[in-house]
Amino acid sequence: MTTHPATSKASSPPTTPEDMVRDRVTELWTFTSTGEFDSLATEYGFTTEGLTQRYVQALLDVASIDYEGLRQNEILDASSGANLVRKAATGPALMVWSAATLEAFTVCAASGRMIWHERFGADMVDGVDAATVSAEKAIELSAHALREWGAEAGVLRLNLARSRGLDFERLRRIAATEGLVLDLATAAVHNPAAEQCIAPERVVWRAVDLQELWQSAT
Repeated sequence: MTTHPATSKASSPPTTPEDMVRDRVTELWTFTSTGEFDSLATEYGFTTEGLTQRYVQALLDVASIDYEGLRQNEILDASSGANLVRKAATGPALMVWSAATLEAFTVCAASGRMIWHERFGADMVDGVDAATVSAEKAIELSAHALREWGAEAGVLRLNLARSRGLDFERLRRIAATEGLVLDLATAAVHNPAAEQCIAPERVVWRAVDLQELWQSAT
């Protein structure tokens, strides 16, 4: 007796795209890329044109997941990313240093001078949370500098005091919305932001000349 590939597993997974989508809908809702959906289709043998079409339609009908819409967004994002890189190549190159404690964040210019230092407005969960917010503040500050420059796009070298646990892709997306191509680096040692992170005084960036950020990262 020949066993169908989709029923050969001990867990007896569904044999049709519709049943599979219905059975794994909660997991499918967590997917964020077409690649994840494609991998699952391959796992279940939905590789022929007919089964692929049924799978895509089942995603829409059963799980309200617009696979084709997601694919078009990925194509658009890739195109937009390429356009941003081309524009940034002729724009300013910025550099900032970022660090945080659980109480405050610090952003320094390329020279190492403190540009922004404030206590957090809310309690930080842990060091990853604090470092993430500090990095976001550094991107926000660089976006202000970019607008002062009058450029449409630029490159930001962001030197982090810590990077473990941070969502780099999310930070890159935040930067991209501001017209910045993000170049991330970890500088745990000799990071001026980390060295000044326990400074008692508050430093507000609006009182600082943001031209100090307009330096080419090396």
